[in-house]
Amino acid sequence: MAFDRLVGMTGRLRTALVVLTLFVCFWSVSSLAEVPTAELAKKTEQLKQDIVDLNRELLKLEEDVLYPLDTQLVVFLGVDENAPFTLESVELLVDKKFATSYLYSDREIQALKRGGVQRLHVGNLTTGGHSVQAVFNGRGADNKFFRSTAKASFSKQSGAKYLELRVEPRPGQPLQPTFRIEELR
Repeated sequence: MAFDRLVGMTGRLRTALVVLTLFVCFWSVSSLAEVPTAELAKKTEQLKQDIVDLNRELLKLEEDVLYPLDTQLVVFLGVDENAPFTLESVELLVDKKFATSYLYSDREIQALKRGGVQRLHVGNLTTGGHSVQAVFNGRGADNKFFRSTAKASFSKQSGAKYLELRVEPRPGQPLQPTFRIEELR
C-alpha cells in the first residue's frame, strides 16, 4: 500500500514537472515575441538547460523515494581489459528471484573494457542474509559461446550495500576468464 502511494507520488511529480515545463515554455514564447533572434536563441538554450536540471532533480528524488538508503542494494559490473571473454549478456538473480538482465552492444563492451563500470541494478533488500547469482553469457578466447555463473552470499545491514560483478583473466591461466562477485566498501 505504501509502495503504491510512493509510485503514485512520483507519477504526480512527473506530471507536475511536465505542466511546469509547458507553462514556462508558453510564458517564455509569449514574453519573447519582440526579442531579437540572438537573444531568443540564448533564452531558449537557458530554458532547455533549466528543463534538463529539473529532470535531473526529479530523477534523483524518485530514486530517493523508491530506494531509501537503508534498504538499498546496488550492483555494478566491470570487465578487465585483458579478460579473455567477450561479454554478450548478463542475468542477475537476487535471493533466487530474477532481478535484471542486460544485452550489451559492441560500444558498451568496449567502454567496459576501457575501465567503464555499469550500474546494473538498484533495488531494495531487508536486513539479514541474502544471495546473489550472476549468469555471464559470451564468447571465450577461442570464440566459442559459453555461459558461466558466479554466486555469492552476503549479509545486509542498515545502509546501502554495494556489490560488483567482475570479469577478469584467471591467474596463471591467461586464456581462461574468471567471474567474481565482491562487496564494495
